[in-house]
Amino acid sequence: MELAGLYLYSYLIGSVPTAYILGRMVKGIDIRLYGSGNVGGTNVFHNVGKGWGILLGVFELFGKGASPVWIGMHVLDLDRSSYALMGAPLMSMAGHNWSVLLKFGGGRAIGVAIGALGALAWKELVVFAAVAIGGWALFRSSGVWVLIALLLLPVAAVVLGEPASVAWFCVGIVVVTGLKRLHANLAPMPPDIPKKRVLLNRLIMDRDVAEHAAWVNRGPRERDGTVS
Repeated sequence: MELAGLYLYSYLIGSVPTAYILGRMVKGIDIRLYGSGNVGGTNVFHNVGKGWGILLGVFELFGKGASPVWIGMHVLDLDRSSYALMGAPLMSMAGHNWSVLLKFGGGRAIGVAIGALGALAWKELVVFAAVAIGGWALFRSSGVWVLIALLLLPVAAVVLGEPASVAWFCVGIVVVTGLKRLHANLAPMPPDIPKKRVLLNRLIMDRDVAEHAAWVNRGPRERDGTVS
């Protein structure tokens, strides 16, 4: 019963659409209609304000990512290697990506994953950060290098001799994030790009089109017949 409560808490805290709330409160906009359309920190950073993006990141790291792990370990006395514990941050990621408060839309949960890794597997977090930041610094392609860093997480867990549960948790992060990239909040596909190409762009670059600037600087756009 306690474990079910932890999972419910994790999904609900993950479901809090902080980026959407900040967009409405600060700028009076629907963040889903601007830039990448992603309900996450990077889109808030570009379209609401840098300070608000940082504030959002802190909440995603500690509130959504780390708190389910901390509660599981220090309140429910779950062992760090417990498979039951791994489910909590994955539920939070699922809540962030498919929020019940946004008709099952949401973000990408990278910040949530980083917070969970910091609380649960900091060595893997170091590997992830080194690859993602290093790749971005060299090639200025964050979507591709975040994907590469994600794919290396399970490998890093095995190489570092982590419990099997931690390695499978890293696999779970890859699966949840990959599915969300493809899902893309069921956004309409560009009519002038083949469907297979769009799906490949989403998976590899986390956007529908090849050009980054054209993607993040979009908006406002129509939603359900209205413009925010």
